[in-house]
Parts: sequence; C-alpha cells; structure tokens
Amino acid sequence: MTPESPPDVLTVEEAAQILRIGRNSAYGLARRWIDTGGAEGLPAIRLGRCLRVPRSALEQLLGGPLDTRDDEPDSGTVISLDRSRPARTR
Repeated sequence: MTPESPPDVLTVEEAAQILRIGRNSAYGLARRWIDTGGAEGLPAIRLGRCLRVPRSALEQLLGGPLDTRDDEPDSGTVISLDRSRPARTR
C-alpha cells in the first residue's frame, strides 16, 4: 500500500462515511449483500465475525477510484475518516 492509496478493505463504518450514509444503514446493506449472495446491498465479505468492504467493489459501485487522502500537505495520513460520532441534535 502506498501513502496515496486507501487500504484494500474498509470497515463498514469507513465505507458508510465515504458513502455518506449512517452506520446502521451500512451494516444493514452489508448484511443484505451477504444474505442475497450479492444480488443487492453494500458489497461486503465476512471475515470471522467481522464485515469488511473490498475497496475494489466499492470503487466499482461508485464508478471510480476512492480519494480518501487527507487534504493537508505532509500530514502522512492515508485515510482521514473521522471515527467519532457527532452528537445528534433535533
């Protein structure tokens, strides 16, 4: 993996952030993918008890390469996905 490329597999949470959907929705879609044998849902594979989203499948779904690089120069960060959850406001 080069500093400019995202990892070959993403967590469901990372894929959700890229797709700009909620965590629960992403997990539901990933489970649907597995339950339907890939007929519908978010492309995912099961590794033990973990679900992972292959980068290549996500790129195919989106029609192009993922650009998850940090915009700050010389940051050394490969992926700038925020793992904290924002507080909900009503």
